[in-house]
Amino acid sequence: MSESRPQLLSRLDRSTREQTIPGMFLQAVIASAEVHGVDVVERARARVGMGEPLVESYRYPVSCMLEMLDIIGQVAESRGTPYGEALFQSGRAAGLAYVRSAVGRMRAMVAAPVGLHRALEGIPNAATLAVNFGERSYRRLTHSSGELAFQQDLIGAAWNIGMVTASTSAGLSLGPEELKFDVSVTDDDASSFLLRLYW
Repeated sequence: MSESRPQLLSRLDRSTREQTIPGMFLQAVIASAEVHGVDVVERARARVGMGEPLVESYRYPVSCMLEMLDIIGQVAESRGTPYGEALFQSGRAAGLAYVRSAVGRMRAMVAAPVGLHRALEGIPNAATLAVNFGERSYRRLTHSSGELAFQQDLIGAAWNIGMVTASTSAGLSLGPEELKFDVSVTDDDASSFLLRLYW
């Protein structure tokens, strides 16, 4: 997954304290940092204050998440993994954690009988409930493909794509090769992009 540190830092620079995400996103990012070691987890956790408990339903500035992802991306890059790939893997870990959560299990139960298009159609509404920035939409391309459009999503392409593909595949019990995708980034900082999915 191609996303660079300057793109993330550009989104971080233009984020405001009013642009928020739920604590469960931060918990997922911290959990994904564990593969890089305890010191990385502690550095990421420090972005929200070491002494405060992280509350799943509390709203935090998106800048906290971007700073955490930057730490993960830099560490991964220093060890030979591309920056964007580390962000993508963090999103995948978050997607899998979401499917294991009570809310994720409920959404999977509802989505499984109605098919993949219906499940993907629900993503823009779910995202609107989770974050208060950007726009997302879905359209069917064929009976076995669809396209999610993200506009000005400060979290960016790599993490979102990891989250969507992992949660969709796991939630609908798709095999590793059953859901394929390609991405077209449509702006300089990877906050607007098209995610095309094929099955």
